[in-house]
Amino acid sequence: MRNQNNISVVITSINKPNKVIKKIFSECKKKKIKLIIVGDTKTPKYEQKYGMFNIKEQNNLKFKLSKSLPVNSYSRKNIGYLIGMKKGSEIIMETDDDNYPKNNFFIDIDKLKKVKVLSGTDWVNIFSLFSLNKIRSIWPRGFPLDEIRNKTKINYKLRNVISPIQQRLCDGNPDVDAIFRLTRKFKFIKFKKNIKLALGKNSLCPFNSQNTVWHKEAFPLMYLPSYCTMRATDIWRSFVALRILKCFNWKLTFLPSTVIQNRNFHNLLDDFNLEIPVYKNTKVFNEVLNSLSLSDDKSKILLNLFKCYDALIKHRILDKKELSLVYKWLSDIQKIYPNLQKI
Repeated sequence: MRNQNNISVVITSINKPNKVIKKIFSECKKKKIKLIIVGDTKTPKYEQKYGMFNIKEQNNLKFKLSKSLPVNSYSRKNIGYLIGMKKGSEIIMETDDDNYPKNNFFIDIDKLKKVKVLSGTDWVNIFSLFSLNKIRSIWPRGFPLDEIRNKTKINYKLRNVISPIQQRLCDGNPDVDAIFRLTRKFKFIKFKKNIKLALGKNSLCPFNSQNTVWHKEAFPLMYLPSYCTMRATDIWRSFVALRILKCFNWKLTFLPSTVIQNRNFHNLLDDFNLEIPVYKNTKVFNEVLNSLSLSDDKSKILLNLFKCYDALIKHRILDKKELSLVYKWLSDIQKIYPNLQKI
């Protein structure tokens, strides 16, 4: 049986403990799993039992990144990842405070997976493959708008793979973009329960930070950029991570839902405006990443990450202020894992 002391769950929240946080807290306590809650300036005071890290406590940590991250930013979640690493986690599970865990939330998190590996097209709309056909033309946030209607042949091959990043889906109100929400009427979306998929070498699909399992070898790829919109940060991270996964023949897997999302209030037009950079730049973002020559040496994962962000900044897709934070993230990672080659 897995040593659950080596598992952490990371959440960031600006809300008081709700039924989601209380449920995850209860399950983590029962299973002896570490729960790391990262607060921000708007986060109310928590009872001590929750172990929430407020801004002051984050700044007192010995991470270079702590005092440099902007406040009122989803990227504060980076501190939670570093805390999990520092605590010796082998697996970090991340979710949000509006995703209620199902009974299978802590199940099937091993990195060895038997899945259908997809090939045959560049862009694979994973949501359409999981769809139960009750909602037409569903796509994940970050998927290129001009690829939604494209129907290309996709081949499947059942294989055993190493998957250090696993995206589990969300039933209820899944992570679709503002355009979908503004143009579709739906109450509750359910996805198929009996399929497990992995992207092939030439396939692309974004993943998000709502319900994701990370294994230790991929921890350096968890970095969420700060100098972009909140609706872009985890999408940009996903494409960087996917580009580097392919260097090492690791697979990104998409697995059935383990949470039900009862979405916090969002102004959909605000979401739309925050997603405009993704609508405009997703393809060029990936073109830049695919043009890079990256190492297949796993000890050079930090160098690969730096090269990706450096190139994206040079192409003016990301703000030049991002590079300073990337340096600090890499420095903090290197202190935790000194076997990784410095940049």
